[in-house]
Amino acid sequence: MKRLHHALVLAGLMLTQPAQALTIEFDYTYDTKGFFTDLLTGAPIIERRAILTQAASFYSGFTDSLSAITPQTGDQWSVQITHPSLGGGAITLNNLDIAADTLRIYVGGSNSAPGVLGFADSGYNLIASGSEAFTDAVATRGQENAIGASATDYGVWGGMIWFNANNSWHFGSDAAGLMPGTPDFLTTATHEIGHILGFGSADSWWAQTDNGYFTGTNSVTAYGDAIPLDRFGAHWATGTMSTVEGVPQATMMDPSTPAGNRELPTLLDYAAFADIGWQVTATAVPEPETYALLMAGLMLVARASRRKQVA
Repeated sequence: MKRLHHALVLAGLMLTQPAQALTIEFDYTYDTKGFFTDLLTGAPIIERRAILTQAASFYSGFTDSLSAITPQTGDQWSVQITHPSLGGGAITLNNLDIAADTLRIYVGGSNSAPGVLGFADSGYNLIASGSEAFTDAVATRGQENAIGASATDYGVWGGMIWFNANNSWHFGSDAAGLMPGTPDFLTTATHEIGHILGFGSADSWWAQTDNGYFTGTNSVTAYGDAIPLDRFGAHWATGTMSTVEGVPQATMMDPSTPAGNRELPTLLDYAAFADIGWQVTATAVPEPETYALLMAGLMLVARASRRKQVA
């Protein structure tokens, strides 16, 4: 009976009318301390970038109709982000072009006190001027009712993620080599992308919280009741359980994952993203073949970069 319940929940998420597949692109411009880039050669650190791309693939089943942000004459916009390598303070991004149905995430890493794995945000001091269509694209990506206390949808330009280099990360595509006491990079990266997608931050998230519980319809159906949140209201409460392909697992979007464990997005995690406003059309775990293709593509990029350095 429990398996049938989970199947019905997943079917409900997949019945949402499809739009355009979400593209997440990573920008390494501010990877200034060598977390994803070899500082001596300028070549990408292939394994790390591949795992980051694998993390994004857990959201490849999300669809929506996000307006492009394309400044024309008279249009201007800017947003500030924390430096992804925590160097030089805040960065002001001006008049970025971002394609339709695409999010841009600036990434980097640096050493910090152990214990913290990373953090993400979608920036602050966002300012836009120009045509109504342009300012709407900047603020909400053209999504209706995406701002305010009664918001039901969400649209964002992108954001930033910082990773703590002062950790002995497991950068494997599978959990086979994940050792006790070692944090899993894939888990952390997938979790942080989730925050940029509005988990714990979107107005439509806060519109469905009530006295320390999340009350989104899809999530309540998946969990069986209102879901307890952490003390900040930005995560599930520690130890909240759900399933991955029918197998019980602690939710990925609770506050932390014990070192040595891998936690993938659960049925409840995906249900929350549907409640935030994403059209969740699939929740399949990326196949090993997908990871192999990502690695092959990044190796070609690395070779091209090295040839360019030699030239």
